[in-house]
Amino acid sequence: MTDPQFPRISEAQADRAITDLLQASPVAQKRFLAVLGPEFADASVVEISRQRRHAVDTGSIDLVMRLSSGWQLLVENKIDAGWSVTRDGQTQPLRYARTISALEAQGHKVRSVLIAPLSYLQASRNASEFQHNVAYEQVIGDERSVEAELLRAAIVQAATPYEAVPNALSGDFFTGYANLIAREYPALVLKRNPNGGETRPSGSRTFYFEAKRMLRNHPGLPLPRISVQAWDSNASMASAKLMIADWALHALQAPPPASLRAIGGYLRPAGRSLGLTIDTPRLETQSAFVGQEDAVRAGLNAVARLVDWWNVSGADILDWFRQTQEFRA
Repeated sequence: MTDPQFPRISEAQADRAITDLLQASPVAQKRFLAVLGPEFADASVVEISRQRRHAVDTGSIDLVMRLSSGWQLLVENKIDAGWSVTRDGQTQPLRYARTISALEAQGHKVRSVLIAPLSYLQASRNASEFQHNVAYEQVIGDERSVEAELLRAAIVQAATPYEAVPNALSGDFFTGYANLIAREYPALVLKRNPNGGETRPSGSRTFYFEAKRMLRNHPGLPLPRISVQAWDSNASMASAKLMIADWALHALQAPPPASLRAIGGYLRPAGRSLGLTIDTPRLETQSAFVGQEDAVRAGLNAVARLVDWWNVSGADILDWFRQTQEFRA
């Protein structure tokens, strides 16, 4: 079980907690740097930035720490997730190694660091591919703060496999949703239930679709994920989205493609991903499916518009991405 004060902690929350803890506590900084070795013992953390792109590959670095001694630390933060792999087979540890090599060739003093709960470090077969491993436990020590408590809860989460607690209302709603798609939207393909059978926990409010079976591959473009959110606590509307991993930081750097606007779409960050988004009616997954069919259809129609747009005009988003790079230059 996770701590009820921190139900299911995300890596983004842990990134923020690590950042805030190290910036607020010189003692935590000392503990962190001491784990790296004696050459870092007299340094201090001058600056921490989050979600910086890799030098030569897609994807992003969770935390980049600049030290007073001139070193940079490229930090990958894990709680209990596996390693992501790019479409061309580049694993996260390999991307860090390639970025280190590229930066060293430019004369930078840089090291890679994996920070995670001790149980994760001990179980991971790839932890040794990072130049340094640091356990949450080594950084927290006896700190008493909101950030330290969140990381302690993450330690518990890492040691406890996630098990979905079945919720009958959620299960019934998802079943009704899938049946309506099968009857009326045969071109849309829902992803398999990751919990098996019809088990759905109370927190299940997102419907995921099989992008590989629905979307065309455009050269130079990552294949998006496809979803409909029943409701979104971070926005006034629910939404249908195509989500491009690691592009969130570009969301406001250039106007959206005109062809996307023409179908009612816009750009919105969705965690680390860029959401190509159409607002949809909110769905109440804890209420009966019957009576909400029109709202469900509105969301599915939005997915269909996004899929058709991607398959015909999706390359427009690559032109948009190039514009964001020009604006940044």
